[in-house]
Parts: sequence; structure tokens; C-alpha cells
Amino acid sequence: MPHLTTGTPEHTALQVLAERMGAAEFAARLQAERRMRARQGVGNSRGWFRFEHYWDFYGLIRSCLKLTGLWARAHRNYFDIHVVRNEVVLARLPAAFDGFTILQLTDLHADLHPDFSAAVRRVIAPLQYDVMALTGDYRTCTFSDHLDATEATIEMLQAVDSPRYAILGNHDSLAKVPSMEGAGIQFLLNEHVVLRRGDTALYLVGIDDPNFYKSHNFEHALRGVPADACKVLLSHSPETYRAAQQFGFDFLMAGHTHGGQICLPGGRVLMHDRSAPRHVLSGVWHEGPLQGYTSRGTGSSGLPVRLNCMPEVTLHVLRCGEA
Repeated sequence: MPHLTTGTPEHTALQVLAERMGAAEFAARLQAERRMRARQGVGNSRGWFRFEHYWDFYGLIRSCLKLTGLWARAHRNYFDIHVVRNEVVLARLPAAFDGFTILQLTDLHADLHPDFSAAVRRVIAPLQYDVMALTGDYRTCTFSDHLDATEATIEMLQAVDSPRYAILGNHDSLAKVPSMEGAGIQFLLNEHVVLRRGDTALYLVGIDDPNFYKSHNFEHALRGVPADACKVLLSHSPETYRAAQQFGFDFLMAGHTHGGQICLPGGRVLMHDRSAPRHVLSGVWHEGPLQGYTSRGTGSSGLPVRLNCMPEVTLHVLRCGEA
């Protein structure tokens, strides 16, 4: 924890965040964020995602797309955000929650292009849902100032009336939490929220980034959650799929992978960070009784392009019954 005078508002705010996340996870994330700022551009990630630090790599991709005549199409695709409907049948879902709908947005990278925010607003404005879930990565770079991305995200979602819950990704800093929560977007930092209908409950659980920061803590997030309750997990990366199954989650929503972003025809992923196996990189998947969904992402990273992998917002409709 930074050295701040005890009793100051800044010190109190940090104490609150530490209590919410878990002291060890909070300290580990802060230390990693300090290292990130000190390195300013030295790669921190594996596979595809480390290349954000080498702009000549993105220049190479741009050149290849232009030489092959695919740049214009790929750039158009970036703004062509699809609405995907995913019905999830859950055996433990209370009957009162049948039809409960969660709109998932993920990997917005909201500061990548000035016209992106308007494109998202147009897509989500007519949609009907009960709550919105934001599964991380609001900023394009991992090491830059967060203010532009935070302001763009807040502006993008300011007209949303439904409750908005969020988690942090590997591109995000804790510094954005107070600003976004001040705008009515509630973060789940190894925490849960109880959603109620009548005398029944659905538990929405959020963990901190399991990919780079490794600051997730299932036990802390599940404190007070009945073991037999229906539980939905927000995890930035799908790499937690085995642990989520062991902790008794019913459904997991993830992002991080972008579905590959630039893929071969048919959506075949060319490059990914190898944090998770291919079968959980995009779309619907299962791990024993756990059901999962990995979004292709709403925005893009590095370049405002998509090829054979369209961006999406996802309406997860929960249904009662045997999966």
C-alpha cells in the first residue's frame, strides 16, 4: 500500500478497497501496477497480448491488411457490433428468475477510436435486459493513463438505466474504480451481489483479474454465499474455468480473448495468449456441470479492426430446467 497519512480520505479509500478485494490481493495488484508504470512499455503479457507494446507489430498487421485489400473490410467490422442471444438453462435457478437477462459487454478498449462509443450506444439502446455485466478491459494499453478510457466508458453507458456491474481486466488499473463507481457502475472486486426476486436469490460474483495480476480470490468473493445457491461468475479471462467448476458455479461469463480478433475464415483463432485451451476461447462451452460463455469482445485491441471474428454484445437469458 502506498505511504499515505493515516486518516486522510485517500488512505481511507485504499483501506476500503483492500477490505473489498482481500488485503493480499490488493497489495499484490498495487505492487504489480507500480511495476507496470515503472516499466512504461516493457511487455507484461504472454502471446498475442504482449504485442501491444511493440507498435511496429501492429504496423505490420496494418500493412498486411492493406496490401491484401482487407483493411477497409476489417475496419468496417470493428463498428459492426452484433447482438448475440445465449440461452442458459440452469438447474438451480429459482423459478422467479426464469427469463432473467444479463447483457454482457467486454473488452471495450474504449479509448481506441473516437467513434466507437457512439457505435456501442446505438447497438445497446433498444435492448431489453435486467442487469448489465462488464467483464473488463476498458483501456487499450496496459500501461497508459486510464482517464480517457474511463471517461469514454462512462459516457458510453450513461443512458443505461439497468444496474451495471463490472470487474477489472488485465488492461485495467484500480485507479478507475472510484470514478466509474461514482458514475453508478458497481465493481465486484472479489465480491458478490445478491439479486432478489421475491424471497429467492441469484448470486452474481465477480473476481479480480486472473490473467496478469493474479489478484482473484474465490474464497473472498464467496463469503456469505450459500453453497447450494445458483451462482453466476464474472471472470475477465476464461482460464478460471476449472476452478469455477470446483467452487460450484453454475455459469461463467468471460472475455479477454477477443475470440482471436483477426481469424481465419470460419473464426479459426490464429493467435492467443495460451492462458486457456481453445475450447473455451469463444462462445458456449462446458466444464462438467459448469456452463460457460466467452465473448468475442465488444471492442478491439491494438488496431480498430476485426476479421472473421465480429464484435458482440451478448444477451444471456437464464432459464430454469435441466441443462
